[in-house]
Order: sequence, then structure tokens, then C-alpha cells
Amino acid sequence: MAAFTAILLLPLVISAPADWGTLTSAQPAPSYTYQGTVRAVNVRAGTLELITGVGMSLRVVSMKTAPTTRLVAAGAAPRLADLKPGDVVRAECRRTAAGLVADRVEKLEVGAR
Repeated sequence: MAAFTAILLLPLVISAPADWGTLTSAQPAPSYTYQGTVRAVNVRAGTLELITGVGMSLRVVSMKTAPTTRLVAAGAAPRLADLKPGDVVRAECRRTAAGLVADRVEKLEVGAR
């Protein structure tokens, strides 16, 4: 019976990766990009809510900003307080234990029609 078990386990041992560190090392958090309309901004709490379209439905995405969050606009470096409901933005975020955190928020210029 022991020989049978050894024969069954041999392929597992042979095919195991030589460097277990690469399997257990922390992977960078995946990034998410949202483009939508600003619904609400809370400067004091550092939060931002976007209305985004998903298929034929809408959803609200809430995110936090960090001191390292970059805010970008055409020709200017805005503050979070400069964003108003109705502005169109693109936010690059990552998920953390505390929720969605924005790394970069870009205010987009919407052309007049």
C-alpha cells in the first residue's frame, strides 16, 4: 500500500514548482477604471460617488480618496472640492480592505452639442 501511495504522489512532487515564493508572494491589487457622472462629493470624508452605466442599467460607485490621489483636469490641478455633481470623470481605483480607493481622478471635458 505504501508503494502505491508513493507512485500516486510522485507526479505531484515532480510537477511542483521549484520556487514556492513566487506562488505565495503578494500580487499587486488589480486596478479598476470607472467613467461616470459625479453624483456626490464629500470633501471632509474624502469620498466621491459616481453614476456609471452598465449595460442598460445605472449603478452608483462609491470610492474614497487618499492623500496620494492625483486629481487631473485640462490645464489645471483641481482639488476634490472643485468637483461638482454633474461633472464627468474617469477614476482609476483599487480595492482595499477599507473599500474602493481612487489613485487618480481625471475630470473630463464634455463637448457642447
